[in-house]
Amino acid sequence: MYAAYAGAAYTITDSWNCENECEHPGTEGTEVLYNWDTQRVTSNGYIARNPDKKLIVVAFRGSAETGDWVENFTANPVQWPSSISGSFVVQGFLNGYLVSSEDVLQNTADLAAKYPDHSIVAVGHSLGGARASLFVADLSINYPRLASRVQLYTYGQAKVGNDVFADYMDNINVLMYRVVNKGDIAPHLPLVSSMAHFGTEVWLTANGQSIVCKSGDYSKCSESLPATAYNVQDHSTYPGL
Repeated sequence: MYAAYAGAAYTITDSWNCENECEHPGTEGTEVLYNWDTQRVTSNGYIARNPDKKLIVVAFRGSAETGDWVENFTANPVQWPSSISGSFVVQGFLNGYLVSSEDVLQNTADLAAKYPDHSIVAVGHSLGGARASLFVADLSINYPRLASRVQLYTYGQAKVGNDVFADYMDNINVLMYRVVNKGDIAPHLPLVSSMAHFGTEVWLTANGQSIVCKSGDYSKCSESLPATAYNVQDHSTYPGL
């Protein structure tokens, strides 16, 4: 279901109406309450509510254009957030998040107050996963009372920040799952040793297994593959997207 919400970010605008993802079991009755589409720095996504599942879904669109992929492959780390000393994140990810962050945060907080029994689920594929991660970090800092209601599900997410940022993410009270499909190259980027992942990895192997690895134990998941097994094709074939 969460993959369907992430995939829908590629086509959804102001209503829950798309060919495949919008028909996924569990998403029936979803209402799109806010969407954004910025052009100066490409950033797209939507906020929806699933009344049956009691979810507020915040979905960030992934890499749909060549320019988006450039952001995925280029580190250019910058200091962020200012409240975490020594924390650096990928500039391209941050630029695309900040251009819409104020409205996304405010709309999420308003909906959380309106529906206090709803969980807040942030989702995204590829670049969208990176921006969803930044959103969760930002929300936990600006609205710490909401952190216990937040969940994060990403697909084909690249490394967002350095080990300080990853440590922060691992120590906030948020359920985080990062799905990696077979030999998808994106989760192994940027190729900078100081960059690190966080959360629980779910590796979908080529032989159909799902291997789960906690933070600090990623060597048993997709990192066990040789670099020669990395490829671009697996980035666009995530189940449910």
